[in-house]
Amino acid sequence: MNLVSDQWMRVKCRDGTEKVIAPYQLTGFLGDETVIDVVAPRADLKGALYQFLIGLVQTCFAPRDEDEWEEYWLEPPASEMLQKAFDKYSNAFELESFMQDYDLPEGEQKPISALYIEAPGGKTTRDNLDHFIKGGTVNHVDAYWAALSLFTLQINAPSGGVGHRVSVRGGGPLTTLIMPSESADKNTLWHRIWLNILTQEEIDSLVINHECNKEADIFPWLAPTRTSEKKDGETHPEHAHPYQMYWCMPRRICLDIENTTSGVCDITGRQSDQLLSHFITKNYGVNYSGNWQHPLTPYNVDPQKGAFSIKAQPGGITYRHWLGLVLDDAGNHKQVAKVVDVYDRMRRSRIDGDFVPRLWAFGYDMDNMKARCWYEASLPLFNVPEAKRDDMYEFTVVMVEAVVEVIGNVRNAIKSVWFNRPKDAKGDLSFVDIEFWVQTEVRFYQLVEKALSVGCDEEKIAAIKQQWRNYLYGKALSLFDHWALSAGNEDGDMKRSVKARTDLEKWLRVGKKIKKLAA
Repeated sequence: MNLVSDQWMRVKCRDGTEKVIAPYQLTGFLGDETVIDVVAPRADLKGALYQFLIGLVQTCFAPRDEDEWEEYWLEPPASEMLQKAFDKYSNAFELESFMQDYDLPEGEQKPISALYIEAPGGKTTRDNLDHFIKGGTVNHVDAYWAALSLFTLQINAPSGGVGHRVSVRGGGPLTTLIMPSESADKNTLWHRIWLNILTQEEIDSLVINHECNKEADIFPWLAPTRTSEKKDGETHPEHAHPYQMYWCMPRRICLDIENTTSGVCDITGRQSDQLLSHFITKNYGVNYSGNWQHPLTPYNVDPQKGAFSIKAQPGGITYRHWLGLVLDDAGNHKQVAKVVDVYDRMRRSRIDGDFVPRLWAFGYDMDNMKARCWYEASLPLFNVPEAKRDDMYEFTVVMVEAVVEVIGNVRNAIKSVWFNRPKDAKGDLSFVDIEFWVQTEVRFYQLVEKALSVGCDEEKIAAIKQQWRNYLYGKALSLFDHWALSAGNEDGDMKRSVKARTDLEKWLRVGKKIKKLAA
């Protein structure tokens, strides 16, 4: 069984039908049968499948330079060309060894469900504490999807106890991929992948140790694992080829391929003759350390401590994160993913002027070993001219800071209605923040697009800021009325409700950040 030569990957065609193909066939169909997307049974597996294909194309078929990148953007390669390129490393994708420890003679046996980040641990299940995510629901998984599930764990690996290492991007990293808009002519699976591929020149610039050019320097499972029992057992960028970032292997795992059964896969719901039920694992796998910066992930770059991948956080991915994911946020030391930077600097001008892609951002919100939530969002990638970059940054900062201040005002006003002693009141009011961000998102992007269209006209920019101020004022009062007045308060005192609304109206006029919108 081989992940690059076998037909196992389910995809969707332009006419809405589905078919099962080998990865090299993603460009092999035309017309209504053109492949436009992958089909996966879980959101995290879909994100991982995209990263698998990006890593595969990047490793085996990287364009020499931007001219060659443009050539294959305009005319995708034939499937025979991809097959020949993938065959070069096909030995690394044998399912019996893919992403698994080179030599793991012994280890702790675990059920196949433990491959999934949100799965409850053994003790949680035994103590009957798996209230929200039940254990025992995933017992048998098709071999190909088990391999992809292992890949998903390796590239997102959170902390897992003593010696159970995190991914090269840290635990639960945020991934950002450039995607064509749904209406774009070149909205095919190939173009979705190709937008996130770096040239060989760009990859070469990341090489630190030119002696790390063997297959095992890219695919760590092709050699004995660099274990990390000792303090000096860390793996730094100079110990591997940059491509290993796409194929990192922090966990020592071996799937029980020899003992397969037939039946229905608990992940896909489809019949399979190759179901896996267990794997063995051992701690102290590859311990990635140092200044790794994965091309598909944005980073916080601390001048003193180095780079740390941006993670998903409670509340989801909204336009408050637009800076740092789409544009560099210098004020907060946030850098966009390298693929976003390359698109912005090198490719925007090579693609038709009316092509406006989007940014697909996704990842787990992790609390150490515990998965709190899976988040994903689609953010617009506006064509921001270089000359207007600084102005757009300042404009966005002012717009977002005003929202943060308004949300705080609304939250305080609601507490002063609901509770006699609001400063002592406990409880989670994060739903206020989330709802406000969600309800104002469309209007925010409309005004950003409008600001881009008026160029450097300061009068028009000032008018747009005033529109945003008026909009926030009305939305704040509307949501306050919905939450505070409709729910009442502890003692039914309407005077307190009226006062809270009056105070809120005052705060919305004199707030420091709000005033900036009218400056």
